Amino acid sequence: MSIGVHNIGQGCVTCLDHDEHYILTFPNGYGRQVNVLIGIFIFNALSILTVPWIELGGECSISCSKTGYNASIVFHTKPFYGGKKHRITAEIFSPNDKKPFCSIEGEWNGVMYAKYSTGENAVFIDTKKMPTIKKKVRKLEDQDDFESRCLWKDVTYNLK
Repeated sequence: MSIGVHNIGQGCVTCLDHDEHYILTFPNGYGRQVNVLIGIFIFNALSILTVPWIELGGECSISCSKTGYNASIVFHTKPFYGGKKHRITAEIFSPNDKKPFCSIEGEWNGVMYAKYSTGENAVFIDTKKMPTIKKKVRKLEDQDDFESRCLWKDVTYNLK
């Protein structure tokens, strides 16, 4: 049993310190739960529910028109049998290059490792060691009608 959300469109992230704008696409999102039937006899079966999990899947891209750098990212979904959850692979390209100068693999919610074209291997990022940064958002009364928190305030209130 699962539910999937296919994300369309793109986002823009601006790095103010460098005046760079990054255009990115989004992975698909899945809510998963697997039911396993264990049959003792043909008439007697036991249903075991596993713990549900959130999963990302699909291909994404990130590009910067100012620098020309871009990345291709694949979020791998867990196979039905075996395999790991939350796997990610990525390749980062210099402007006008067809061959990546860096390949990344690991878990998007854990440790990712980089392998550079020079042969160097390193930890790219360890998300478990990253500090949590509190969001800075304007008060609801200062937001426009279609800003996310203002638009969804009634839904958020009722969910809480």
